[in-house]
Amino acid sequence: MRNTRIARSTRNVRTKRRALSRLTIALLAATGLALSGPGTAQATTTTDIPAPTAGGVSATVKFYDTVVPQPYNPDPTAYFGDRKCLNTYHDYDATPGCGGFKLGVTLHNVRNQPGYLADLGSTDYWFKAYADTARTFGCLRPDGTFDHGTSFVVRTQQQELLRTYYYAEANWVLYEHRQYPTRDAGPHFYMNFPAETVDCPEGMTPTQYGLKVTNVKITIADDNVFGHSTWSAAGPYYG
Repeated sequence: MRNTRIARSTRNVRTKRRALSRLTIALLAATGLALSGPGTAQATTTTDIPAPTAGGVSATVKFYDTVVPQPYNPDPTAYFGDRKCLNTYHDYDATPGCGGFKLGVTLHNVRNQPGYLADLGSTDYWFKAYADTARTFGCLRPDGTFDHGTSFVVRTQQQELLRTYYYAEANWVLYEHRQYPTRDAGPHFYMNFPAETVDCPEGMTPTQYGLKVTNVKITIADDNVFGHSTWSAAGPYYG
């Protein structure tokens, strides 16, 4: 009987431990959900865009590395620190003070284009990218909740995105395709927004509540390889 009671006791302890483990996992998952608000890291979003013409160049657009400053306290003159809004030389990121995002493009079927097979270079120097953006601002109450009565939206239409160094250069894209025959390449862009003024009542904290990007367009006017092409992705993409 004593051995039977010990065995039952051991099973009960194991059952309780499993239950506690499941409870711990559930609590951690709930905590993760609670922390995943507009100011936390956002998942990468990709969109496949067909070729503008049959047999032409198609694209995959990647929207990633969004920065939505919370709280919102930018320093328009700062090159360093948590409030920086300006980029230093060879700095192609959205800043923690002003926020923004990155846009990566991968082009497909380039190697089958007649101009590529003829070893021609591009007649256009840069790829260009444009997008509509909407940034929602407002104020946080002392308890950390967002006061929707204070919210306002700053919008831009077809704003040209910033080029990421030579990665937006057309002939660099061709070089990458020729140098690495099993890997596709494409231009890269980013957006670092200008500072906005957010006035809040006493006791409230300015914040950027969210970011929405739509109507993304990547264009080039090339007579040799890429054609006079536009790749469009309606979105929306959120940060």
